[in-house]
Amino acid sequence: MIVVTPEQMKYLEAVADKTGNSYENLMESAGKKLADKIYDILKKRENKNILFLCGSGNNSGDCFVAVRYLSQQNIPCTVAMLQGNPKTDISQINFNKMDKAEILYNEEIIRSKIRSGYFELIADGVFVTGFHGALHEKIGEIFNECKSSEIIAVDVPSGGNCKTGAVSKGTLIACETISFGFKKFGMTQYPLKSFCGNINIAEIGIKESYTENFEYIIRQTDIDYIRSIIPQKAPDAHKGTFGRLLVVCGSEQMPGAFIMACEAATRSGVGLLEAASAKSVMPVLSTRLPEAMLCPLECDSDGFITNENYDKIMEHSKKATAVLIGCGLGVTENTKKLVKRLVCDIDCPIILDADGINCITDSIDIIKQNRSGIIVTPHPAEMGRLCKKKALEIQEDRLSAALDFSKEYNTITVLKGAGTIIANSDKVFVNQNGNPGMGKGGSGDVLSGIIAALTAQN
Repeated sequence: MIVVTPEQMKYLEAVADKTGNSYENLMESAGKKLADKIYDILKKRENKNILFLCGSGNNSGDCFVAVRYLSQQNIPCTVAMLQGNPKTDISQINFNKMDKAEILYNEEIIRSKIRSGYFELIADGVFVTGFHGALHEKIGEIFNECKSSEIIAVDVPSGGNCKTGAVSKGTLIACETISFGFKKFGMTQYPLKSFCGNINIAEIGIKESYTENFEYIIRQTDIDYIRSIIPQKAPDAHKGTFGRLLVVCGSEQMPGAFIMACEAATRSGVGLLEAASAKSVMPVLSTRLPEAMLCPLECDSDGFITNENYDKIMEHSKKATAVLIGCGLGVTENTKKLVKRLVCDIDCPIILDADGINCITDSIDIIKQNRSGIIVTPHPAEMGRLCKKKALEIQEDRLSAALDFSKEYNTITVLKGAGTIIANSDKVFVNQNGNPGMGKGGSGDVLSGIIAALTAQN
């Protein structure tokens, strides 16, 4: 599924208009799809009264078209104009075509009628997908009266930012959102995702081929897509077919991160696993993973591996098809020096996670010296360290954070968190799987092992 930003959606509508599917036709299609959805909700209910909350832009034009169609089905429609009359030509045309709807302008009357429980359903069509900032106080007061009502959002819950996933104070929580053409990126991110309810994508005649000229394309992953990109294993395959992964992770203080990453890698199908970590950790790993080849490393007095292990690690990396660096490694002067040298000198793809990331944040430009590509897998705080920002700033615009970093440093960036973003310079994937049970120490180490194993298998 392709997902778009507000800017991309605006471009797609312009292309459709130029190629024969006019803005007027797009609005007509959107309004008809909205009416069909509302009719399906109301047809079996005794109370069929619906209120449309409308602004002055084209989003409200979609509502006016829906009112026209619903009126033909004898659904009683009331339209509340929260910003006065329409300010766009095509919205005004469709406003004028409504002949049976009750139209309200007075805020007190609107609030009173909502409070009375007269409406079975409220359609929120005030603001379009380009909205950002804060809701006007008076609109917020009307929205506040709607909180106990069933809400269907038109394209996006008004107050939601479709680029970042932020929501303004007072944004209504919808039971359903009908999104026209494509899902908007902000709906894949929190908190906006939790305001959308069930998201329905309504096709309105905008072709997917129009996205070919995008600077970057965003896709929402699903299990069918994942299956399509992971090849079937040949019946005559052997361990050498599925890559050789070198894992440089762990310490005496954090052996679990190393062990979980190694276990995840073996369970994800890597042919050969070579585990490089503190000597004292090796007996535990060999018990848990007898198939692993061991590369014991020297440690300092605190149990963290030292820079003196560089030559040994480099020698083992020559046979590897991928190297994972960082899980539970610790951040010391020794580990920082070691990681920086490895990033610059290893000749196969590197997966850099956790303390591997933390070890290079004071000299991030060394990533540009890497020879074979890097995948970085930061959570928001680690992403903030890479970008010299606070975690909250990263969360305010996760898409830009991941994309901009990937473009500048030529990496694949996996920005973790609900709605994980995977980005390189021209492709973005957003993962809508996962659950709150993943919110605990170790989940990231397992993810790194999975990614490293798949990378080793090409």
